[in-house]
Parts: sequence; C-alpha cells; structure tokens
Amino acid sequence: MKTLIKALGTTALVVCANCAHADPQQPSKPIVTAATKRQAVTVLLRDPAGNQLGSGILVGNGPGGHWVVSNRHVVQPQKTVCVVGADRKSTAALVLPARKGKRTQELDLALVWLPRSGKDALMVAPLAPQRLDASQLPLVIAAGYPTQLQASPDGPPYSENEGLLLPLLKKPLEGGFDLAYTAAVQKGMSGGGVFVGGELIGINGAHANPLWPGVWRDQGGKAVEEQLNSKLELVSLGISTEVIKAELKAVAVPGGEQLSSLSGVECNSARNEATERKPSQRSW
Repeated sequence: MKTLIKALGTTALVVCANCAHADPQQPSKPIVTAATKRQAVTVLLRDPAGNQLGSGILVGNGPGGHWVVSNRHVVQPQKTVCVVGADRKSTAALVLPARKGKRTQELDLALVWLPRSGKDALMVAPLAPQRLDASQLPLVIAAGYPTQLQASPDGPPYSENEGLLLPLLKKPLEGGFDLAYTAAVQKGMSGGGVFVGGELIGINGAHANPLWPGVWRDQGGKAVEEQLNSKLELVSLGISTEVIKAELKAVAVPGGEQLSSLSGVECNSARNEATERKPSQRSW
C-alpha cells in the first residue's frame, strides 16, 4: 500500500492542488431526485379516528392551501380526512363533494382541500403536459402507502412499483379509468400516483386480480368484450391527469363556511391500519 501511494504521490498532489476544499461550516445541499419528488408529493390519508383510508397526491396550490387528489372510494363517506405528509405531520383536510352531473358523480375521483399549516407552500406533483402514447409501452411507476399486515407507530412505509403502460383502453371505463399498466398496486395504494420519471400521469384506482371478478363496462354502461375484460383482470387501472386537470378547473377553493367543519378535528393519533373502503366488487 505504501509503495502504491509513493508511486502515485506526484499525480495525487497535482490532482489535489486543483481540488475545491469543502467548507466545514457550509452544509451540503440535499440531492433532489425524481424519486424523492415522488415521495414528497405522495400523502397518506386517514380518517379522524386514525384508520388508514388510502393514498393521495398533492397536485396544486391555492390561496391558503393545497389540492390533494385521491379516489372517491378511498375517502367515502368521510367529509374530513387527515392528510399525512412525507414528514409524518398530519393535518385535517376537507373532502369536496362530487360535482353535480351524471358523468362527474360516476368518477372514482375526489378532491381534498388541505389548508396550509406553515408559511411555505408544499411541493406539488408536476402534471404531464400531454397524454402519453401507450403504444410505446413507456415505463411507469405506481406509488403509495400499502396497508400493513401489522401496525407500526410510524404508519405504513412509502412504496413504489415499476411496470409498463399498456394500450388496452380506447375509451374510459366506468369510474373514469383510462389508464392500464402492469405496475403492481397493493391495497392502500389507491389514490397514489402513476408517474413517468418525476411527472404525474394519473392516479391508481384498481389493482390486478380482484377478489370479486366481474364485468367491466365503459362510461356508457356497455360491457366490454370478453377478451378485453380478461386482460383488464390482470392489470392495474388508473385515472389520467387529463381528468384531474378538468376537475381542478371546475372547482373553487372552499370558503369559511365549508372550512368550519375542520374546527375541532384532531389528527394526532394513528390506529391499526385498516383496509381501504370497499366501493364495489370492482374497485379494489
């Protein structure tokens, strides 16, 4: 070892002469990767009693708060939920009712208004500017907080699974599902994000191999072909950001009267992680 150092000594001195010396008083900046961004914008949803409901995604900022998107089946019948961020801080939030109209009420999509608890705005997910071409089979990442078999004081860990976006759906299914992908979605990950890199392309809605197989229908109520239905049983399904963007444009920030329902809601304790709400035989 000494011989090697002696042999490289001259070169080492030249290299070190050009090295920048780190200032021990100057803290290094944290490296922000696409993975850390995905985790930062993914939240855990609990009811006020501390039971796990599912996952959600921070998708927008507004005056005095933030928009969180999840599935309607995750938050029903709650009017208020507790949003737990990556820092494990829990804040009471308001679940907006479904907008009037047959098509919007059938969407398995819910918007949640999260009042800002600090001075700084939270990081929100960048929404993909346009729909991906599923025929290219792009790599996607499904994220969320899977329900634990055994409860932990810190709650369920954040999880990600990779897969491919598939060109199976020419038109949306009931519930508004218009994404099909092979990334595994576990119980508890409904409402979590579907990402390509750091961009959000949709949210999880239904996982593969449902316990109660049935017949998928399009938004007009017509049953899909048997061959397609068999394929849909084997993949995860989600709702695209195009649908999310339309819903965000159609709602207003809740006012004082609506937010009054958050008064007295405490979000400090976590109970044993419960399973997600069961909306129907087809949604989980």
